[in-house]
Amino acid sequence: MAALKFEDQDLPDLSDYAAAAEQFIPGRRAIFAIVEASFVELLPAGPAKILVVGAGGGEEILRLGEKNPSWSFVGVDTFEPMVDLARRRLATTDVAARSAIHLMDVSALHESGFSAATCILTAHFVPDDGAKLALFKAIRERLEPGAPLAIFDGVGVNGEARTELLRRIWQRHAVCNGADEDVAQSNAENFKRVAVVSIERELALLREAGFGEIVPVFRGLAIEGWLAFA
Repeated sequence: MAALKFEDQDLPDLSDYAAAAEQFIPGRRAIFAIVEASFVELLPAGPAKILVVGAGGGEEILRLGEKNPSWSFVGVDTFEPMVDLARRRLATTDVAARSAIHLMDVSALHESGFSAATCILTAHFVPDDGAKLALFKAIRERLEPGAPLAIFDGVGVNGEARTELLRRIWQRHAVCNGADEDVAQSNAENFKRVAVVSIERELALLREAGFGEIVPVFRGLAIEGWLAFA
């Protein structure tokens, strides 16, 4: 079975995407807060240029940019409707003048020298057939030496008891958070088709891509988060 792409999901109306994601993703608000706190701590005072991989919707840029006026952003995403949504959301904010979002794969981006990068709930849609490693390498090549990548991904090994238990709790969490039972079940079933890999494999791919120190910063059911340093 082919790996599930982001756009292959039964997505809600895109204007409601962020609200729907809050129902399903454990600790979603904490993820953004952790990323912001990490970058505030790690980046030097003054201007910083941040690469956002999977920038569709614009939420990361808005959340990181509103309180940090010296940061600028370059986002890339391959799904045009989400890119359009991000541009619309940013257009009426002060962050718009400090951000650009491109409809492209990060490997096509000519800019480099980024102070930091984010890849939040994106890489698990990229299959581990060489494409996931290529993604991590493309991000690494565009970062300054020592710059942090904040990466958060679904992880697991489909069919293993632990992974299946977390999938069921994921479904129950969504229902407890207000999602319809059938929608929650469909979302949980998608996990079997998303190109997740084990924690060990994800870390091995990051190291092979050229990242050195990798620090765990988040765990929420089947989602793990790290800071990986270029």
